[in-house]
Amino acid sequence: MKPAFAYWISFVVGGVFVAWLSGRLDPHFVSDSASYLDYSFSSFDAIGRSIRTPGYPLWLLAFRSTVGLAFIPLAQVIVHATAASWFAIELRRQGLGARDCIVAGIAIAVGCTAMDHINTVSTDAIAASVGVMVATALLRFSTAADSWWWATAVVVLSVIAIMLRPAYLFLIPWLMVAGSLLGRVHGQSWKRSLGNSLLVSVATLVPILAWMGLRLVAVNDFGILPFGHQNLAGVLVQLLSDEELRALPGDAAAMGESIVSEQQDLAAAGHTFAAGETGATMTIDARWDEMTYFVVVPAAKAIAGDDPVAQHNVIKAMNQEIIRQYPQRYMVWIAKNGRRGAWAIAADIAMHPIFLSAILGLTAWLIYAAASGIPCGGVLDNGLAMRSLTIMTLTYLLAKLGFVILTSPGIGRFSDAAAIFLPAWLAVAALQCIFPLSERKTRELG
Repeated sequence: MKPAFAYWISFVVGGVFVAWLSGRLDPHFVSDSASYLDYSFSSFDAIGRSIRTPGYPLWLLAFRSTVGLAFIPLAQVIVHATAASWFAIELRRQGLGARDCIVAGIAIAVGCTAMDHINTVSTDAIAASVGVMVATALLRFSTAADSWWWATAVVVLSVIAIMLRPAYLFLIPWLMVAGSLLGRVHGQSWKRSLGNSLLVSVATLVPILAWMGLRLVAVNDFGILPFGHQNLAGVLVQLLSDEELRALPGDAAAMGESIVSEQQDLAAAGHTFAAGETGATMTIDARWDEMTYFVVVPAAKAIAGDDPVAQHNVIKAMNQEIIRQYPQRYMVWIAKNGRRGAWAIAADIAMHPIFLSAILGLTAWLIYAAASGIPCGGVLDNGLAMRSLTIMTLTYLLAKLGFVILTSPGIGRFSDAAAIFLPAWLAVAALQCIFPLSERKTRELG
């Protein structure tokens, strides 16, 4: 059996077993599921007006037309296991020890996003899996820059990730930054590495622009979809008082008045939002979902009617005016939101049962080593694979989290996928620093 196939089959079997053992092979439907299941392919007008891109609805349609939605979790487990094993295989190909690359792959396979969403009928898990595939293909391209097959793989996988979940638009600039750094690590000149990475970045942008152009022709809206601005609005309206919302200039004033009216109607009906100091980060997070869907969206409907594109445009116009009038408040919120995202990542890793067990085991070992005088002075591998993993981990985290915090609270569901490589890097670093002799033996045997 070839090593690559052995890795893949082991990860798939292990992933399916863990999913079965933890009850994650049954579909889990959430509030977002309906918008994917009810997606209309009847006309391009309907597609262009949908608040979802067609990637995940097509995925669901394939199962509804064949084996049924009950197989969605199994398929998403297999896709994620494939992504994790492929990443481990690529690290091994670049020279990382067998033990370390297996541990890195496992850390990705059982990461927070997978454990929380692998059976959810939504895009969180499968988009994260495709994101790992993009990173793996980019790693391979950085070592074989003349292989345009791998460049094509990077572009195709990136477009798939974006069409599954538009939050992965961060991949377009990330490909250029990470690709340049990875190419340099693998001996390319800055000019060549930047040129190659710029090419795949632009090549990814072209089909996205084509999609936006089709929507412009079909529904007169140049955007990837009529969605997203309400996420930011759910935050921005909490940064202003009712008087400031009403006083917004131009057409935004009507939207501000409608929002105040919706809040008053909810209060009259006995609804109360989460308690907390107005404008505080945690208060904004706690009220964000209700503020978005119980206030902002109904307020937009009251002005623009049932057309999602028209709603999207009035919300966008209001957001632009708020940021123009109160840029300092928006910038302060971004800074605080970045901190919130970092805390969410750290907390979710610490609360993950497998990662928590590893942290506790590591702590116990360090205590034992300190008490017994066992040296723990290992040095991190400075080879190509470890340097590549470090670049991949940090640039992916900063790019994705940076993109998220511009428009949405840095809650775990959004920020965890940004840190998908972080547990892998931490695990490998810990193993190399604590068990340096075992690492050398592993390389000799591997």
